[in-house]
Amino acid sequence: MTNFIRQPIGRVILALGLLASTSHAESQPGAAVVPSSVTLQECYAKAKKISETVGISAENIRLLQEQYRAEIGAVLPHIDWIKSQFYQQNQVNGATGVAASSLLPTQPLSYFQLQQPIFAGFRDWDVISIAKSQQEQARLNQQQTDLQLLADVSAAFYAAFTLQDQLSVLQETRKLNEDQVGQLSHWVDVGRSRPSEVLSAETQLASLDAQIEDTKRQLAESRHLLFFLTGVPGDVPLQDNELVPSELIVENALTRAGKRPDLLSAAEAVNQADLTIRYARGAHLPTLGLTARAYTERTGFLSDVRWDATFLLDVPLYEGGSTQAQVRVARSQEIIARLTLARLKRDVERQVRTAYEDLTRAVAEVQAYDKAVQLALKNYDTQKKEYRLGIINNLELLQLLTNMQDVRRQWLVSRANARLDDILLRIAMGEGL
Repeated sequence: MTNFIRQPIGRVILALGLLASTSHAESQPGAAVVPSSVTLQECYAKAKKISETVGISAENIRLLQEQYRAEIGAVLPHIDWIKSQFYQQNQVNGATGVAASSLLPTQPLSYFQLQQPIFAGFRDWDVISIAKSQQEQARLNQQQTDLQLLADVSAAFYAAFTLQDQLSVLQETRKLNEDQVGQLSHWVDVGRSRPSEVLSAETQLASLDAQIEDTKRQLAESRHLLFFLTGVPGDVPLQDNELVPSELIVENALTRAGKRPDLLSAAEAVNQADLTIRYARGAHLPTLGLTARAYTERTGFLSDVRWDATFLLDVPLYEGGSTQAQVRVARSQEIIARLTLARLKRDVERQVRTAYEDLTRAVAEVQAYDKAVQLALKNYDTQKKEYRLGIINNLELLQLLTNMQDVRRQWLVSRANARLDDILLRIAMGEGL
């Protein structure tokens, strides 16, 4: 793709130099210090620190990590120490053996207990696999959240950046028009110009004032949005780092988009649906568990028995068809997950193709406006000579300045749009800055 950055910008800057003179404040040694400017990368870094959505995604990862550890713990042995003390009314009789043991007024009991699930139809391991997949899915969702935040910050940044530059252009143009009005007023006094020319110039100056105020309003709104997203104060100037568009073809962009976080997240959802089917089927299988006790204190006729163990086997025979219904539910969820993934793949292809086409057209637009600025400069030089020769009047010169101002503003908008489209293409491919 043609690199729109490598343009004859020097000639454009020369044209802009003819439009504006250096401001008085900048020429004074005691002028106020301009706050440090910020770039898009810095704004994005600040946004990630204050975004509640990003914080929620990060916390959700930690939550699922702990759930995964909890599921691991469910298949490991559970060991407890249990102590009990039984009291009852003292009874005196001639009972012996078991009866005598049950009539003891105090019956302490203390033991260590081990519980170990041995087989659960592989359902416990399916739960662990699902938890691990959910943990990976949360990580991918966080990456997608970061990309969405980048898209929001980029749109807000370039909206404010463009308006910031447009305001500078309008203010420079206003100063030139104001100087021209003063010159026309002088020429009216000496009889060289007509009063109507002054009125026309003043009308144009008033129109510029209205445009400046409207641009300030839009700039304030865009800076409020940028402040909400990033916390960057509205009085900090924005600086744009030149971004070179990716030199790739659409097929390569589509290939790289196959690793987008949201696509991988949807694939994890399909994996979880498959595991859920296995989990539901596992309810048809028997379960086997072990409970073992080692006694440290025991009374009565069992006082010499120091340990015991119980194996529990549970074989499901009939549950009214509920287990098979759960299997069918899991299969339906798996079909939904696969259809969702297929739809997302088609939508991703659409997004990449659209973003690629937008960037291609934006680059061509920048090149066209670059040519327009060069022609505007050439036209300015020509008509300036004609003005000195008296071929054109002051109003025609003012109209030329207005036209050059419009071309420059459109050029600034096209450059910002091209940079934003380049970022949006990277986001569509699942990549960041």
